[in-house]
Amino acid sequence: MSKVSQEFGRLIGDILKSRGLTFRAAGLMSGISAAYWKDMADGRVPSEEVIARIAASFDGVDENELRHAAGYAPLTDRSDAVKAVEFALRGHSSIPEEGKKQILDFVRRIQAEYGERS
Repeated sequence: MSKVSQEFGRLIGDILKSRGLTFRAAGLMSGISAAYWKDMADGRVPSEEVIARIAASFDGVDENELRHAAGYAPLTDRSDAVKAVEFALRGHSSIPEEGKKQILDFVRRIQAEYGERS
């Protein structure tokens, strides 16, 4: 039986709705069948390769957000440091919002100071 995630289905629906796309149009843009887009909108979790194809096909789609909703680990080596830390902090309700802000500010400062060096 295929893995199902309501959160993943919602994200797929949001991608389509925000772009005014039908399953067929999304399929033509991504090379993924319209029937599979419908299955994903219903919550069916695809392979990691399909998630990568979706992210590559649509500007503004965060592959790690899709991966998280699907239950896969994030690709931190492809993320910038701030996005990776933001993603990691999402699941930590024990850290207050002000604490999360301070952590992100620190990462931004370090990235600005050291990130541009080769």
